[in-house]
Amino acid sequence: MALSKWVAVIGMLAFGTVSSIMSKVNFEVRGVNLNGKVVPFHKPWFCVLVMFVGMSGCLLLFVSSLVSPLLARPAKAKESRKYKKLMTDNPSLGGEENAYLQALIDNTEPSEEQEPEGGSRGCTWGSCLGMLMIAIPSAFDLVATVLMSIGLLYVTVSIYQMMRGAELVFAAIFSVLFLGKKLYKLHYVGIACAVVGISMVGIASILSPEQNDTGTKAQQVLGISLIVLSQAIQAGQICFEEHFMKSLDFMKPTLVVGLEGLYGTLLQCLLVLPVAQILPGDDVGGKLENTKDSLHMIFDTKDHIILITLIFTAFIMLFYNVLGMQVTGHLGALFRAILETTRTLLAWLVGLGMYYGNVTLYGEPLGESWNDYSYLQAAGFVILVSGTLIYGMGDEKAREDASGAESENIVIAAGSTEAIDIGGIPATEPIATSFTPTSARRNAYYDFSTAAASVGSIPTGSLLARSLANSRQGSFPRNG
Repeated sequence: MALSKWVAVIGMLAFGTVSSIMSKVNFEVRGVNLNGKVVPFHKPWFCVLVMFVGMSGCLLLFVSSLVSPLLARPAKAKESRKYKKLMTDNPSLGGEENAYLQALIDNTEPSEEQEPEGGSRGCTWGSCLGMLMIAIPSAFDLVATVLMSIGLLYVTVSIYQMMRGAELVFAAIFSVLFLGKKLYKLHYVGIACAVVGISMVGIASILSPEQNDTGTKAQQVLGISLIVLSQAIQAGQICFEEHFMKSLDFMKPTLVVGLEGLYGTLLQCLLVLPVAQILPGDDVGGKLENTKDSLHMIFDTKDHIILITLIFTAFIMLFYNVLGMQVTGHLGALFRAILETTRTLLAWLVGLGMYYGNVTLYGEPLGESWNDYSYLQAAGFVILVSGTLIYGMGDEKAREDASGAESENIVIAAGSTEAIDIGGIPATEPIATSFTPTSARRNAYYDFSTAAASVGSIPTGSLLARSLANSRQGSFPRNG
């Protein structure tokens, strides 16, 4: 068990760092377009499709978790019959009074009443409707990820990762406005630090000299703005999940992520890419993004480098998602928050190492260089991380206060001489007066379960967080 935990931790760091680097490399690989020119694969809309395909692979893991017990039933039944025969043929063993043999029989005999791992027997109308509702947060995720992908075209990987700290600020604002959340002093301090840190990182990016894999100053401002806007959309996703999808926490994390990937894939293929094919833009043929040109570059480029990198990215996304869920299930969201911070730092260090290690693609350096404004970026990152952790401390205080109030309500109700039923809610059950989601939300593309951007804690009110919490109580797949 301990080995599986630390294998998951190391794997999550490794695959998370690689996913960050590959998200940028995918835009730098080149292929032959429909005009016969060799150009970089600047196809952010298509790359989002690759992300959702990678996420949908979690459905295979969910199905396997349901099928495996069924396949194991014949073997268990055979073992049970063997132990029963041993007990019958050898009365000297004590028969049913032999606790050891009885335990072996109980452990191997399939239970007819055992519920499937999905959490309920069969698919009720409510659960099926809930699975369909996951299409709504998938749409949030799709829009946000497209904006981030476009933004990533014009900034470095480290700036991209750190700017996602804006999600904390928007999530806090929306949770107060729409969910009635109470903020503590620690929350306000955390938000202030996050705003200062994000501002320092953004200024450092704009003032830094243009690098090979970044755009002009104006494009960098556009990229940063799109990334910040995407975080506002993802903060809205948190609020939606907290308010409308509270009843879906029975679902396993692999099912939640897999369905988001499936719905995202369908939305991309049936709606987003066809619309991008029609709208005017700078891609081949005057399109916003020419899908025909994307497919031509993927399959007709001789070395198939684009196809290889995209397939590699999809598998990286799948493994990162699975390992991330394992880490959260084994060690909790707080430990994962620390890992996500480490992952952002590792991605920056790897980028620096690639640049100064003379790692090139088509004769041009990969990664990013250190300049005079990198000190400002580093200071902003430290302040951002500090703000996110301080905000998390505020969440811990909120949970403690809520737990104390709930205990007080139970004690009062237990001491009452008469049970009062208000609106169908028994007096012994505390009445919820507000929703309390935390600030962070994962983005399924480059960084599943990422914290208010770079730090990575999962919102306690989100659907994924609740399903992970339930998984830690016994249904979490222990196969990593």
